[in-house]
Amino acid sequence: MKILIAEDEPSLRENLQWMLELEGYEVMAARNGADAYAQAQVNRPDLVLTDVMMPEMDGFGLVRALREDARTATIPIIMLTAKADRADVRAGMNIGADDYLTKPCRRDELLEAVQARLQRSSSLEEAAQRLQTETRQAMQIDTLTALPGRDLFEQQLTAALEHQSSVALLCLGLDGFAKINESLGTGVGDMVLREVGKRLNQYCAEWPQPTVHDGVGRIGGDQFALCMGGMADEAALDQRATELLRRLALPYQVSGHTLYLTACAGASLYPGQSDSAHALLLNAESALHHAKPNGPGTYLYFDAAMNRQAARSLQIHNELHHAMGLGALQVYYQPQIRIATGAVVGFEALLRWQHPTLGWISPAEFIPVAEQSGIIVQIGHWVMHTAATQAAQWLAQGHSGFRMAVNLSARQFAAKDLPKLVAQVLQDTGLPPEVLELEVTESMALQSVASTLSTLHACKALGVKLAMDDFGTGYSSLAYLKQYPLDALKIDQAFVRNITQDPGDAAITRAIVAMAHSFGMTVIAEGVETVEQLEFLRGLQCEEFQGYLFSKPVPADEAVKCFAGYRG
Repeated sequence: MKILIAEDEPSLRENLQWMLELEGYEVMAARNGADAYAQAQVNRPDLVLTDVMMPEMDGFGLVRALREDARTATIPIIMLTAKADRADVRAGMNIGADDYLTKPCRRDELLEAVQARLQRSSSLEEAAQRLQTETRQAMQIDTLTALPGRDLFEQQLTAALEHQSSVALLCLGLDGFAKINESLGTGVGDMVLREVGKRLNQYCAEWPQPTVHDGVGRIGGDQFALCMGGMADEAALDQRATELLRRLALPYQVSGHTLYLTACAGASLYPGQSDSAHALLLNAESALHHAKPNGPGTYLYFDAAMNRQAARSLQIHNELHHAMGLGALQVYYQPQIRIATGAVVGFEALLRWQHPTLGWISPAEFIPVAEQSGIIVQIGHWVMHTAATQAAQWLAQGHSGFRMAVNLSARQFAAKDLPKLVAQVLQDTGLPPEVLELEVTESMALQSVASTLSTLHACKALGVKLAMDDFGTGYSSLAYLKQYPLDALKIDQAFVRNITQDPGDAAITRAIVAMAHSFGMTVIAEGVETVEQLEFLRGLQCEEFQGYLFSKPVPADEAVKCFAGYRG
């Protein structure tokens, strides 16, 4: 049974695919309705799972397109909605959807809905079978590149494993291909994909000592695969992969445009790493998935740890949606100290998660998952409200002269309603605006300068303070930096860590302090752990620090004790 998933959120799309593949379903994935409709025309699925809100073509548009096309008119469709909004559900049903699920859905809910729809569509099986029989040959070949599609390629891969003692599989994914479609249109993008297919076929034809099972396939959107029979030498595979990536990086002359693309690759070997064609393909795709974050042109071998990491990421994704309701998320506070006086002048609110069975989970692990899934917006609002409430309580207890710093996620900062949410938090908690400080990272502030300036000024107008976190790790232009209404710069701990041993880190820190002062900003050094580091910063006239030298992040009942100050 083939299931097509249309979902624009990568982490959720991958999690749905993972859960269904564990049950033995063959899964195709699309990042929007237009991509899903194109795939459904070529590889008719037995069931479609589609999100409601997607770019280019949303879920409603996809349902209409599938129902209006005779080839796909009878496919069962389940809509996915994050809100369970009755209007959305009713609208989806009216245009032909069969069922709906509320995101995030549990594995048992997903499987129950999928199995029910597949069973209820059995009465249409005979008609669908006739249609499949008539179009089967066409569906096996990718009409755009004339290469074997995923199904046919996997069949050919199965034959290779049956007749070869060793097989190497290489999966390739283009870097930044979506930008070509977005800027120049899908027509130009299609021509690029055809050219990629030609280059792969040409290189395959040049291999020394080829086998009848060598071949190229297009296995999805901008992903291709190469099967190499009799390939057991990793050094030879490395050589081929390197040359192939070089060729794909050569300029593309398409429709009057000169385009530059790169690709990443993932490799898997039979019999060492898998015992079936399907597993071999999944492993190579997993290696490709892990290669892409390492930058253009990256090439990785599959490692079993990749699957373990994917399984843990899925578990964290699912558990995170329940963590807030269970009270498993906590806000800890790290004090910020004025170097000249030793007084506590602020706290940074930091998120912590203690899972009942997994124990403490590092923010470095779960924050990216929360960011990808979008739940970071809900979590971020809760953290801000919790921290503001705590600061208001400390003020009521008689403590004063401090601020409460809260980190903003990229998704929070990009949201148009951020100033409104901040104003609501201040109103709900009664916290004076000047006590709240919002921290944005350097990379976030560079995403869209015009939008960044608008958001920062709108927040500043509320009376809150603004700080740039992790400064020095990005690529800020001073021309932009001087326009931002910032109150403080925070020196990243990566520079502070070796400030007394590394002349380069010392020079960078010295420059940051001088520049911040020239703009009238306060400087806060993060990650201060030794007296020597503190004295170096004191010599630079850095105003404030935070770090283990004074205190690690602690719960509120311990943090309040820090008002006694630093006596170092």
